[in-house]
Amino acid sequence: MNANRSVSAALRHVLAVGALALSATACAGDDARAFDDPAVVAKLRAIAQRAASDGGATPPSEMYAVAVSDHQVAEQAASGATVNDHAPVFVIVITGGRFTAQEGPPGVAPFVGSVLTLTVIAETYEIADVGIVNVEPDLSQVASDRVELSTQ
Repeated sequence: MNANRSVSAALRHVLAVGALALSATACAGDDARAFDDPAVVAKLRAIAQRAASDGGATPPSEMYAVAVSDHQVAEQAASGATVNDHAPVFVIVITGGRFTAQEGPPGVAPFVGSVLTLTVIAETYEIADVGIVNVEPDLSQVASDRVELSTQ
């Protein structure tokens, strides 16, 4: 009986991953026209520059943003996390620093990494999620276009 539950749980997981992949493919590129607006790019650049400076990457090696129609899909691709929100977002990726988390669980060393990701709610420009990792996330499956935010 436990084996049936494991197979059933595994099947549900495979179906969920497949649905996520289908959803990601369906929304890839839907938001690329947002980058045609210079005001959008300027806001994202300001957010990225502030985060890079606060995080210790001055100047950063690279900063770019992608637009994704679904927050849950974006976060799954960026960090593997599951969120229960489907709002359109921008994901900003910044490389070139030694980023250290300012907060963390009690008794755990702060997270440190060379890549900082910010998930920004498209409607409000509120930072919803922050990630610090050592490997740049592959966002190509969830967004077909990106905008460079570096001023170099």
